[in-house]
Amino acid sequence: MEQEKIFSEVGLGNESFISTEIEKGKKEYRLPKFIKPKITNGVYLRVWIFKKVLILSTYSGIKVINRNNNKFKLILGLEGVGLNKELLKWAKKN
Repeated sequence: MEQEKIFSEVGLGNESFISTEIEKGKKEYRLPKFIKPKITNGVYLRVWIFKKVLILSTYSGIKVINRNNNKFKLILGLEGVGLNKELLKWAKKN
């Protein structure tokens, strides 16, 4: 069974200042609140300026990614896996 990837974020550029993104397979969900993953893999800083994204992560190191759309984002987040009890209740409803 595939584990959900959880990205709990605080910062500028998303629809809300505090949010949690859940990825399972090709599906993504975003909740407008901060929910800690069951197992935390790392902390990251993501800076997206125009079409360049710089990611500094304790889990996956340093990455520079090119994107097709212009945005500005400054995000600090936790990266992890697994649903805690609060996310599990939400996932069963959706």
